[in-house]
Amino acid sequence: MRELPPPSELFTLKQLAERHPTLLPENRLRWAVRQRRKNGLESSGCVFMSPVGELIFHEPTTLAWLLGLSGRAKPRTTRRQGAGT
Repeated sequence: MRELPPPSELFTLKQLAERHPTLLPENRLRWAVRQRRKNGLESSGCVFMSPVGELIFHEPTTLAWLLGLSGRAKPRTTRRQGAGT
């Protein structure tokens, strides 16, 4: 079992989305959690299971992962524009 980071750096999904509303919308975090086995979030050390069964996020590691600085094959790209542009 891996060691837990300091409690001041751990947040629930909802708390993390409230701390960074423009960078980490709640829907984006929920999608990442649902896909965590495929996208590498689970193995990156970002997510921990609390004793009550709730997922807890390590804020610095999660931010680095979502920004493409660690644990991903490449940084996120911008969305493609429509065919007319």
